[in-house]
Amino acid sequence: MMDKTTIRIVVFKDGDHYIAQALEVDIAAQGITPEEASRRLDIALNAEARDAKADGRNLLDLGPAPETVRVLYEDRVVSREQKMVA
Repeated sequence: MMDKTTIRIVVFKDGDHYIAQALEVDIAAQGITPEEASRRLDIALNAEARDAKADGRNLLDLGPAPETVRVLYEDRVVSREQKMVA
């Protein structure tokens, strides 16, 4: 059975694009829509989790997003969500 980690996500508008940023790890993705940004972040998180596991590391070893981004989770956001990452 694979261990799962819950990662909080914040999606916000930046110019003409949307940014989806993980909070517990400093990984982000962008897209034309909030859904596209979130989908791309999901792909990036899963790829990083696979690589970390293959190297005997934990995804959380990457470290959290900067405080300025984490504040957005409580403030100027388009959406908040949580993803389960293997």
